[in-house]
Amino acid sequence: MFYVNPHLNSNVNINKVIFFCPEYTMSLRTTVKVSHISNLSDARYCAGMGVEMLGFRVVPGAEDYMPPDVFQDIRGWFAGPAIVAEIYGMAGPDQIEDVIQKYSPDYFELSLAEYQKYGKDLPLPCIVYFADSKQMSEMPRDEKISHVVVDENTTCKDIESLKLPVLSKITALDQLTDMLKAGCFKGVVLEGPREVRPGITNYEQLGAILEALENE
Repeated sequence: MFYVNPHLNSNVNINKVIFFCPEYTMSLRTTVKVSHISNLSDARYCAGMGVEMLGFRVVPGAEDYMPPDVFQDIRGWFAGPAIVAEIYGMAGPDQIEDVIQKYSPDYFELSLAEYQKYGKDLPLPCIVYFADSKQMSEMPRDEKISHVVVDENTTCKDIESLKLPVLSKITALDQLTDMLKAGCFKGVVLEGPREVRPGITNYEQLGAILEALENE
């Protein structure tokens, strides 16, 4: 599936690009977060497919950084998913209030090391990424943490001590099958699609995973 990205193509009338705003929203059988959302078409596609959380990189200099003025331009064009401010690489707690004012997020997302450093300053629920299963022993006992994100090679045994919803990063359908069979994960984290050339995005892989999760 290849779609024109109306955010980058001035020749496309955004009001007529109906495949980004279907008349119904799919219902998915597990929590899904899509990270690295970088444009309007990605946000609207994911919203229409029933994605629960959309992640935006809000720290300048980060890959797929979403400038606040661009975010404000697209925010009114989709509804439904919660907004996750991905603050990986944040320089310091002085940036927090600025992110809140410019993005109005529902969650923050950051690494365990960053949460240990800045968690006390974050006024919203947090999604914490564990890069290594060995870090599980360092899990803070903090009600502010709403979800944990782990890599696809993390096993049920690795997370058995956690009392929080755990989301597994996946990139392919076979990983999704394994995750669902495991039965211990509460959802998945997917990467936003990449443009194959300016203005053209391939949603085939992302769409296949989301369709596999659709409630029948």
